[in-house]
Amino acid sequence: MSGALPEHTRGTRRPRLNQREAPRPTLPVGDLLSEAPAELTLRLVAGRAGLKRDIACSVPERPGLALAGHADTLLAGAVQVLGKSEVAYLGRIPEEQRRLLVERLGAASIPCLLLTHGAAPHPDLLDAAEHLAIPLLSTPRTTERAIDLLGRYLEERLAPSVALHGTLIDIYGVGVLILGESGVGKSESALELILRGHRLVSDDTVTIRRVGTLLNGTGPEVSRYHMELRGLGIINIKDLYGVAAVRERKDLDLVVKLDPWQEDKVYDRLGLDEKKYTILGVELPFIEMPVGPGRNLSILLEVAARHHLLKRKGYHAAKELAGRIQDALGRKS
Repeated sequence: MSGALPEHTRGTRRPRLNQREAPRPTLPVGDLLSEAPAELTLRLVAGRAGLKRDIACSVPERPGLALAGHADTLLAGAVQVLGKSEVAYLGRIPEEQRRLLVERLGAASIPCLLLTHGAAPHPDLLDAAEHLAIPLLSTPRTTERAIDLLGRYLEERLAPSVALHGTLIDIYGVGVLILGESGVGKSESALELILRGHRLVSDDTVTIRRVGTLLNGTGPEVSRYHMELRGLGIINIKDLYGVAAVRERKDLDLVVKLDPWQEDKVYDRLGLDEKKYTILGVELPFIEMPVGPGRNLSILLEVAARHHLLKRKGYHAAKELAGRIQDALGRKS
């Protein structure tokens, strides 16, 4: 075992390789109507002309303060949820005040209004929705349930995303993103891992979304489960090996970069300094794995996944060995 690792391999490094981050996504209200979870049972009540308005915020909002006269507190781009209390308040206040409040809601940058409990909208609200082209939606779900379902859907649908050139595979339940230059052996290693019982998520291009503090990866729908092998061409893993050999998406746990062996480069031989790879602001464990003659990459990737699982449970072989050596040296001194 050699001495200290050079500075360029230390754990403070934060690699960011060839990331093509997509613009912050938005969702037209019309798409929400057609794609929302079935349990929401959304229907359009009024404001069809505004279905192209964009939802830009993943957090549904209840406009309590806005109804009290503070329209500037509305969150731009957020779905405004009207529950029983909001509907009752609109029906209780004088007509002139109600129309003023509804006009203020319409002047704000809101994509749509959502009535819960299947409540009947006040006629003034209907008129304003049509006049101002603000979609007015309705759901029979309770306010709390509607906010929960809609919030979870929008969090995933509006999550920031990035496309990476690589291969994502599920190894023992560990989402391993394999990176490296073209021709280094990513696809071939993934194919051998599939033959060993592991599951392909995507080859060549991996689309990664950040949902909360997690990174979830999938492949482009048009090329899902396909793999390019030089000399063979394009193959379909699902057709060749069945549904058990693939999965649609997987959370990322580990990033491994396959690096062509360079004689003058110093590689990590101890594993004491843990490097990180940053994607969309989330840091993941990162391994640079040299590729050379005689190295079985699929087995090494399996070992990396197993080792990651052990470290997640608190066992770190290199640190344990270093501690034992330190104890032995202490007893001799």
